[in-house]
Amino acid sequence: MAHTTIKVDSSIRDRLAILAAEKGTTIAGLVSEFATHTPTQSERAEQIAKTFEVLHALSGYTPDPEQDRVADKELARRLGGGA
Repeated sequence: MAHTTIKVDSSIRDRLAILAAEKGTTIAGLVSEFATHTPTQSERAEQIAKTFEVLHALSGYTPDPEQDRVADKELARRLGGGA
């Protein structure tokens, strides 16, 4: 496997080293885990679309963007993240 170097500030490198040590891995392992398990925007959009398809197929419910916005605002309020 080919390796590459990623340049970050030393403070970020030090934080990555701490996070990696806490997980019992290396910085390379930490970055690899992040890249492998974090979906891209297009992957998230695809997952959301599939979820909405299943939701509609099972219940007939199709979320409305305004309902989503109101629900997101309420959730943030309940979690202490908004008014």
